[in-house]
Amino acid sequence: MSTIHNSMEYYQSNQGLLSMLNSKKSGNALIDQIISNNDLKFQRKMESMGLSADGSNSKYKNVDKAANNLLDALEKLDDKSLYEAEAGKEYDNTGLLKGVSNFVTAYNSAITNLTKCGGALNNSFKTEFEEAFKAKKDEFANIGITMSSDNKLVIDQDKLSAAKPEDIKALLGSSSSYYKNIASAVSSIDTIINKALAMGSGNYNAKGLMI
Repeated sequence: MSTIHNSMEYYQSNQGLLSMLNSKKSGNALIDQIISNNDLKFQRKMESMGLSADGSNSKYKNVDKAANNLLDALEKLDDKSLYEAEAGKEYDNTGLLKGVSNFVTAYNSAITNLTKCGGALNNSFKTEFEEAFKAKKDEFANIGITMSSDNKLVIDQDKLSAAKPEDIKALLGSSSSYYKNIASAVSSIDTIINKALAMGSGNYNAKGLMI
């Protein structure tokens, strides 16, 4: 679909080979060369998207951090205590409203950082986030959340306060399709950026992870 996805597929398709080679690695110069060549090809693909080994990569690290903060905010909304009254007390939705607000703040931060990043990361993942929202546009509107012209989310506090807790959980809980779409996008961002930066610095292990 996009440069990002093609690169991600390239990375994933090579992991079986690299894992096999690394499991058999015993100082064999030919195996070392094959691993090096495969990693170099991936690194060059990442560099073609603007990822390199210099200090300018801070914007990509910011994207990765913002994306993970977004997923963290969604994960916290899966806490069942946000949707149930404490024993012997009436239900108070204060914690739930704060959690939704934190999600929107994290979402908007991810969009801001993708915009600053620009390029293929921005074009691909901002579109993924936008499409995930549009697929649930009516459900979001029902709880008072809309998308502005700059692709950021806006809360109608009165409407959110009046929203049914079960509607919020159905939309943002971990079993929802929206959550799964966001989690998938964040996983791709995390893998692509960390793999590319690790390879650029030379600090990566057999699985292509930062060490």
